Amino acid sequence: METFSLNGRVISQDELPLKDLQISAYDYEPLLNPNDLLGQATTDVYGYFRIEFDKSKFSGFLSHLKTPGVHLIIKDKQSNKILETKISETTTEIDYDIRVVDNVIDKDALDIYSGNARRVISTLSDVGSIIGLENRINLDILNNSSPPEDIKEKLQNFVDGYDERSANFNHLIVILSALVDTYLEEIHVEDIGYDGPQVPRKPRRESYEQVITWPRKEKFKWA
Repeated sequence: METFSLNGRVISQDELPLKDLQISAYDYEPLLNPNDLLGQATTDVYGYFRIEFDKSKFSGFLSHLKTPGVHLIIKDKQSNKILETKISETTTEIDYDIRVVDNVIDKDALDIYSGNARRVISTLSDVGSIIGLENRINLDILNNSSPPEDIKEKLQNFVDGYDERSANFNHLIVILSALVDTYLEEIHVEDIGYDGPQVPRKPRRESYEQVITWPRKEKFKWA
């Protein structure tokens, strides 16, 4: 029978291994058999754990159509829940990197991602300044030195096309600014920050787990 495995390590905020934590793995199935227990383990002295199970742990009416949607619940020695992971689909194996931290929530904290779109436009405006600087340098070379003819031709071509290039660039900035001020502002896109596996959109205002999962379609083998 096909087997599945969940492997991982749990460390503290200071990156020290956390031993003797209780790890329970569940298969999330909201319609039929919610939260089937797949297996349990305890972290060793190095913070590692491993849970293995087969299809009998989540067998049922539709077991042949799905793979387990696994989530872990981690408890301390006193059985107090300290972390619950998000649901991760797997076909064979999942590796977990888990860091247990004490998130200090400040609902009034500055939103460090707010205004991202406008910052991007500001950076692009700096590119426009570089284009202008390059044009002035080229003019200075043409007016005050005698470069080889092939270099002179390239510099002159750049200078001749500067006005059109600058106008097009400024037109682009205007369009992007209008887009941010209207459509993106309306749907609050610029307020959405990085939403990766460890960091929520407003990390200082909400609690979050520091868990990275690495699903594999086959068991890991040393080369």
